[in-house]
Amino acid sequence: MHKSQEGESIFTIEEGRRRARVIGNSEILDLAGKTGALDQLLNISELPGIFMEPVGLPDIHQGYGFPIGAVAAFTVENGIVSPGGIGYDINCGVSLFSTGLRKSEISGNIKDILENIWNLVPVGIKKSRFKPNADDMQEIIGTGLKWAVSNGYSVNEDMMRTEHSGSMNCSDTSSVSEMAIERGRNYIGTLGSGNHFIEIQFADRIYDHETASGFGIEEGMVYVMIHSGSRGLGHQVAVDYIEEIKQKFPEQKVPDEQLHYAPLGTVTADRYLSAMNGAANYGFVNRQIMMANVRKSFRSALGDKFDYDSSKLVYSLSHNIATFEKFQDGREILVHRKGATAAFGPGEAEGIFRETGHPILVPGSMGTRSYVMVGNAGTQNIAFSSSCHGAGRILSRKKAKEIIDYNDVISNLSGKGISIKTDSHYSVLEEAPQSYKDIGQVVSSMEKSGISRPVASLFPIGVIKG
Repeated sequence: MHKSQEGESIFTIEEGRRRARVIGNSEILDLAGKTGALDQLLNISELPGIFMEPVGLPDIHQGYGFPIGAVAAFTVENGIVSPGGIGYDINCGVSLFSTGLRKSEISGNIKDILENIWNLVPVGIKKSRFKPNADDMQEIIGTGLKWAVSNGYSVNEDMMRTEHSGSMNCSDTSSVSEMAIERGRNYIGTLGSGNHFIEIQFADRIYDHETASGFGIEEGMVYVMIHSGSRGLGHQVAVDYIEEIKQKFPEQKVPDEQLHYAPLGTVTADRYLSAMNGAANYGFVNRQIMMANVRKSFRSALGDKFDYDSSKLVYSLSHNIATFEKFQDGREILVHRKGATAAFGPGEAEGIFRETGHPILVPGSMGTRSYVMVGNAGTQNIAFSSSCHGAGRILSRKKAKEIIDYNDVISNLSGKGISIKTDSHYSVLEEAPQSYKDIGQVVSSMEKSGISRPVASLFPIGVIKG
């Protein structure tokens, strides 16, 4: 594999006719090579209708089909859609909202708030206390946050502060199987496990005061970050269509069995894209219901000190999705983002963020800072206007459980003033900071590449893990 530096924190990798781009420093590039992620990235370049080169972001690590932390685009005329380029947790993403309170106002109530959240938001394998009926499920997958607004879980301003307004085009709700709907019905408003979390944070540093003010972020104020996705519904959509694609197109020759695809314009591709959007709508609603219950948890612990009207959504976004977008020359492309965040800058973003660019939410590993970033304009030709989605794993979950000590992790968190609520030792070990890259290096690589830049950092003070 030949590697060459294209610019600061931008590398090109080549192997024969296969070519890709990686955003990051040399250490990040080496780590990606050791996990097999770079081979996965080069495999993408062999798929039909690939537009330019696939791109690995600094949080890149091995995944199913596409590596996690990757972006690739395909032409509409002769391109494809691959479920392996979106993943099993469709619309796994992040919502960030303000509490309207300063850190000093809640410092004595963190454990009470966490206990309340634990009682209101099911975690791990626990099922939802709310069971939507069949009509509700059809409306959730068909309209997303529009259902949440109609049912008191959201307000119109939340839609303005959500990617795609929280409502993607599920043109045919029957594209989502009955099994997927049933799995989703039991788990809406739940967190799940793995790397999903609810984290109480405070803004400890502002890098761009003007943009931070536009986003509603102020130093010393408390925010809550929710990381979860479409749960069993999205997983089942992926399972259904991976199997259907293999049956409908058995003649495909792909460099990796996990990269099977549906050619754009086929019935199977249209149905998958509709189902994917339905799962994305469910994911937006899932996080919105959790947000409503977290707000109740603050109110229960703090009484009138917590004001619902002062608690505002900053942004909610997806980092596992495919969307049709216009390239800078006017061509329409289908952009797959897997473990990647759209990063449209000033003049490119839509709605209330058009002047600033929309927020990019980058969770750190448990016990480290998270970042709010913003995209720079004109980066489509570098990474399809895409930024990192987190720190990126360096240890597999199995390896983390073998070499990390649970008591050391808890002691480390306590020493930093971070309270944690969980009933899973394994989850804590899997998501320990040692399992991930240095989030500072990841953010710095994005900034040096010119794609996105930090606006503020958020430090955790309370964590819920499934």
